[in-house]
Amino acid sequence: MRRTTFRSPAGALALLTALALLVGCSSSAPAQGSQSSQAPNSRAGLFPLPDESAGTRLGPTDPARQISLSISMAGASDDEIARALAAIEDPKSPEYHHYLTPEEYTRRFGPSAAALAAVERSLRVAGFAVTPPAAGGSLVGAQGTVGQAETLFAVRLSDYRTARGEVYYAPDAAPRLPADWKGAALNVLGLNNRPALHPAGISQVAQGGDQPPPPRLLTPVEIERAYSIAPLHLAGLNGEGQTIALPEIDTFKQFDIDYYDRTYGLNTNPIEVVEVNGGASKAKEVSETTLDIEIIHAIAPRVKIIVYEGPADFNGLANTFNRIVSDNRAKVMSVSLGGCEPAILQDPDLGRNYFTTLNNIFRQAAAQGMTVFVSSGDDGAYTCHRNDPNDNTVSASLPATSPFVTAVGGTALLVNNDGSYFGEAGWEGPLAATGGGGGLSVGYLRPDWQTGPGVSNQYSSNGRQIPDVSASADPLTGYRIYDSTGGLCRGEDCWVAVGGTSASSPLWASLITLANQRASSNGKPTMGFINPALYQMGSDATLRAAFHDVTVGGNLYYPATSNWDYSTGWGSPVADKLVAELLTLRSTGG
Repeated sequence: MRRTTFRSPAGALALLTALALLVGCSSSAPAQGSQSSQAPNSRAGLFPLPDESAGTRLGPTDPARQISLSISMAGASDDEIARALAAIEDPKSPEYHHYLTPEEYTRRFGPSAAALAAVERSLRVAGFAVTPPAAGGSLVGAQGTVGQAETLFAVRLSDYRTARGEVYYAPDAAPRLPADWKGAALNVLGLNNRPALHPAGISQVAQGGDQPPPPRLLTPVEIERAYSIAPLHLAGLNGEGQTIALPEIDTFKQFDIDYYDRTYGLNTNPIEVVEVNGGASKAKEVSETTLDIEIIHAIAPRVKIIVYEGPADFNGLANTFNRIVSDNRAKVMSVSLGGCEPAILQDPDLGRNYFTTLNNIFRQAAAQGMTVFVSSGDDGAYTCHRNDPNDNTVSASLPATSPFVTAVGGTALLVNNDGSYFGEAGWEGPLAATGGGGGLSVGYLRPDWQTGPGVSNQYSSNGRQIPDVSASADPLTGYRIYDSTGGLCRGEDCWVAVGGTSASSPLWASLITLANQRASSNGKPTMGFINPALYQMGSDATLRAAFHDVTVGGNLYYPATSNWDYSTGWGSPVADKLVAELLTLRSTGG
């Protein structure tokens, strides 16, 4: 983590002046496959793959070691679920916005009783204790030993140590599912428990002592003014009665949240923590969770936040997402995690079935009326560079590419002296290979709703394109956050300027809670799956005024252009117009 204390406001002004010049003279994106330097760790929490080549083999895993697995179950056909979702989104249908409960979804689209029985029977015969799926869930839990898992799935597990000293286990081959699971189960998760790379800020600038913050850093007032949130606050929208769920792989300090809230006079609700699969690892140098919470409090201080803390491996992530959806307590979810799509697709332990597992979870969220935002990553168009510094392949981030989530990219935001909006550029770091994630999916097809000016372009394939929208993420004009996690600061020294799409995702999530609050007060349903509405707005010259169209900069490969682009999507929010248009479109169907 880099902390550089500003010695005077003049130094900050010089830095921001240089950034303004950079935005005004943004160069074209580099040629495909090129990249000038290795990407540093980022705030987006991008996790590495459980690749044995990344660690040193220590020997066989103890066969008596306890292991927790999850069996991802297949459900109804894609066509059947698609028809039901279309009816929920069709204003002419009697099912319009009649969102399902988890129990209703399970009854209509979940795994059959026969499929569950076959899977549970095999697990119990093999010696596993079985945990059936929760209402609305699609994962069967199994607790047993490594030896039992090796026998049932015809693999051998070995222990490895990473260069960072983390010890994990992984199989020597892709698991073989029992024959009677055919058509019932997609895959088994948990045979590999390599942890995710915990977030460690892209760039953090200390705001310590009696020094004032550099001008234009995003405090709650700056955020409110820059993105036209003030009219919503003046109308009484503050998140009251709404809930946001945060899936997290690290912890946070309540002291930091309280310090932030007191500083800015924010009247907030207590934060609830739910542990999944044993809970999260401790945050090391910085806390992703702290960033998420403080951004949300700045925009929707009265919203209820539930932090779901779970393990950082692929099994833990799927279980955390699944728990949030099956609990159905929050109508908005913000995710600041992701990874290299091509590598996940090619990995023998994961592969296409992992894409299907996540998509099934997020598709159910859409049917239940949830809005899911996912940060698009902080490595520009080169997500896989995070796993392998020699991999300069243009690539996108999972799960931001899921067709049932709203992918949020990053911009470099400049504001006027009074905090009002001045301009934005697609975020691409001038000093290191960082930038807003975006590109083409290799695991998901482009959905029918993804149309509009700019969507079909010279780069297009039949893959899902991200991001959908964006917001401020450049750390050089970052958010002023209070974070004492690393223990290297005290009191006022713990103010840091932080960037990353991990900030832009909770920003958008907060805005939708304000829209949900207004809808609820009018007796209307929540916004739910908003992507079709976003693309409808982007396709209409009048409705497009709900976005700041970002047309300069890029994301290290794709340029920001008029209308939709791979760097910023439709652009950043003009919050008062955005909420008004969404409320109209979601109540009438446009």
